[in-house]
Formats: sequence, C-alpha cells, structure tokens
Amino acid sequence: MNGNTITIVGNLTKDPILKYLPTGKAVTNLSVACNHGWRDKETQAWVEGETSFFKVECWEPMAENIAESLRKGDPVIVVGRMSCRKYEQEGQTRESWEIRAETVGPDMRKRAASLRRVLRHSQTSEGQETPDVAAEATEPDEKQDGERLQPAVDFAVAS
Repeated sequence: MNGNTITIVGNLTKDPILKYLPTGKAVTNLSVACNHGWRDKETQAWVEGETSFFKVECWEPMAENIAESLRKGDPVIVVGRMSCRKYEQEGQTRESWEIRAETVGPDMRKRAASLRRVLRHSQTSEGQETPDVAAEATEPDEKQDGERLQPAVDFAVAS
C-alpha cells in the first residue's frame, strides 16, 4: 500500500452495505465507532472520552466477504488509507474523511471466528491450492476479468 496508513479498532455501527457498480465491481461501506477512554491516575476511575466515527470503503473481493461475514456491533480492526472528499451542501463546502480499506478483520480480543477459504470460480477445492489473497491484491480500479468468489470448505474454527 502506498502512502500513509491508518489503523482503527472499533465496532460496526450498522450492518455492512454491499453495492455493485455498473461495471460489476463490488463495494461495501462500513461505519466504525472507536471509543477512546483512559484510567485516571489519581482516582483510578475509567474515563470515557469522545467517540470517533469513520466511514470505511472496501472493494472486491473483500467487499463481498465482509458483507457476508460481519454485522452491526461486531468488533473490527481496519487498516487502510485516509482520504478527504469535499462536497457542496446547502451552499457550503464540506469535508468527509473516509478510509479506503486495505484489510478488515474481526477483533479477536473480543470475538471468536470461523474462517472459510475463498476460491475463484476457475478453481476447485479438490487438490488445487488456494492462492494467497495478499499476493493477488490489486487496486480497486484494476479489472479482475469478471471473476467472482465462491466459498470453499471450512478450514479453521476458533472456539
């Protein structure tokens, strides 16, 4: 990933929203709330700080996997690039800060998860290796030749 990265840890404020663009590319939008708190050194009491909210944009194939796997309230870890979008509203220029996710996963400090391998349609689960998704990572704007993902057999279960 080029440029500066940001990592946030928080909870989804609503179910992921999966959309398909006219080109067929999948994009999922997330809303993540991050709570900031600390222990007061004098009183030893927990102090709740302000909650920060982040819009997160996830592109295929991660978009489909997230929409299938995560729900409102789930604790997540997001790594991505922060960007600013400017827009006009009621005659004023406004800014919206968003994260373009490179990876999203469950916060395993707070949840257990069952994992499944994801295979491309051109592969079978019989005797073929599943490619390393990180090695195949592409920018969201690159064409993926219309490949779609399909779930394969379960390979790990966390209890």
